[in-house]
Amino acid sequence: MGRSLSDILSGEQGDWKAEQFERLWHGRSAKGENPVKASKFRQYIREHVRQKIPDVKSVSRRRDQRKEGSSGHMDESRYFSKEYCRKYWMGELQEEIREAEAY
Repeated sequence: MGRSLSDILSGEQGDWKAEQFERLWHGRSAKGENPVKASKFRQYIREHVRQKIPDVKSVSRRRDQRKEGSSGHMDESRYFSKEYCRKYWMGELQEEIREAEAY
């Protein structure tokens, strides 16, 4: 019943940011799709994610240490996927890192 104003606003902001990410990822503008803009945005966001990889790896390593039988090998290319880029854009990746560091 009682969603607070901040919950409603953050939900709306999240929807807006998700739409913005999709628009930028595909290079959509008022004039149509622009593959050059899409490529530049992807390069930009992947560079930011790349800089976060050491933090993400340390978080993942801590999780793996808690699991038995973990090989410890991590495929870095998965961090450049659209999913991880979207998590970075939405602030979810940074939040996961902060939570894991606090744990």
